[in-house]
Amino acid sequence: MTAVIGILNKKGVALAADSAITWSSQDSDEEKVTKNGNKMIRLSNAVPICVMTTGNADFMQTPWEIIARYYREHRGDIKHETVEACMHDFFRFIADHSLFIDHERVRHNIRKRLNNLFNYVDREIDEKYKQRNKEDVLKAPRGYQKAFESILKDLCKNWLKHGISCQFHDYTLQDFQKYTKEIFDEYIQEQSYEEDDFIKLSPYSRTLLMVLRQPLEETLMTWYSTRQSKARSHSELVFSGYGEKQDYPSLVSTVVCEGVDSRVNYHTLPEDVICISDKHPVAICSFAQDDIIRSILHGIHKDFSNAIVNTIYRLFSPSGFAIFDTTDDGIDYITLFDKLGEVKTDDMINNFKKDVIRYIRSNRRKWEKALEDYDLQSMAALAESLIDLTGFHRILTFQQEGVGGPVDVAVISKNDGFTWLNRKSWYHHKDVGGRYGKLGV
Repeated sequence: MTAVIGILNKKGVALAADSAITWSSQDSDEEKVTKNGNKMIRLSNAVPICVMTTGNADFMQTPWEIIARYYREHRGDIKHETVEACMHDFFRFIADHSLFIDHERVRHNIRKRLNNLFNYVDREIDEKYKQRNKEDVLKAPRGYQKAFESILKDLCKNWLKHGISCQFHDYTLQDFQKYTKEIFDEYIQEQSYEEDDFIKLSPYSRTLLMVLRQPLEETLMTWYSTRQSKARSHSELVFSGYGEKQDYPSLVSTVVCEGVDSRVNYHTLPEDVICISDKHPVAICSFAQDDIIRSILHGIHKDFSNAIVNTIYRLFSPSGFAIFDTTDDGIDYITLFDKLGEVKTDDMINNFKKDVIRYIRSNRRKWEKALEDYDLQSMAALAESLIDLTGFHRILTFQQEGVGGPVDVAVISKNDGFTWLNRKSWYHHKDVGGRYGKLGV
């Protein structure tokens, strides 16, 4: 629940972020939205780099604001070569400080996810493998095992398509088994019965669960280490500014899911790294609730284009021919319907989508062309206006007001560094001639 935007050209970066932040409960689906968050924070005293946060406002129960300030206190004098290098160092710092990773909570989450995974796979298994005899014992445990392992294998195969997260490239199954040994021991003990038990209080034999243990371990490790493991309470962090060896600004966005075994699951795709250059002189990057911003930049709202596609499908389907029902004489309805039936709807949809893409690209190029010569203050004013417009839209519609509150605005240039233009935490200090101090920058 938020909106942030970064506008970059060769002169620097203009940043704007609203104050709405989302706090997600780790133990339930409850969320709370407040409008007093600080989502734009300087990361370095040596190079002009800052981070903006969207999505969940904390990492493992620690607010991102606290983590960022702690990082700046301990690593703020390092001159990172690039913004991307600073981003990787930031997450290495988090992984190396167990202060930010509550291992008891991590193990609790693993135990919960293990139970959910087992129940999901059990529901997906064909009923013929789940039949039981009078003693409530599986008739075909071998078939159940094979079906269970097959589903786990498909899950891993699908998740691995997204690649391994940065800090898990050297993470092994043995590492995960060591970290989760007690969790699996307790789970198997609770969920299984011994073969010679007279009263079987659990649905599965100890032998079966011991066989399934390693496939379950491999699947859970894959979940925690792959890029797709986007938890409901994930965050997206946006790093921007200049590294020591960068003449033009850059911006890097990364999705952060969770931490496990002193590692952080975060991932950045190639398209998430924006570097201003002679060939790429302008970039307009919006994050989180950016539907209104995109509709302005693209010239068309995505809901409108989707509605047109659905309308075409509906009108040229057999049930849609009723719209041509009329009492006029002289119309050969059979011929008309036959001709309509020959219309290749998929081709129409594909051509329409291509036209929309061309239209969007054309509109975006016009914006980018205009912004090439903008000064930093003008870009900052534009960024702030786009955030305000999104918040105004949420007020007028029945959507949740997840964008709002004071808008923080800052600019970053190579020579002047990071400069606040508007900051909610500024206060009026009577002892300095009415000038504004900067509280909590």
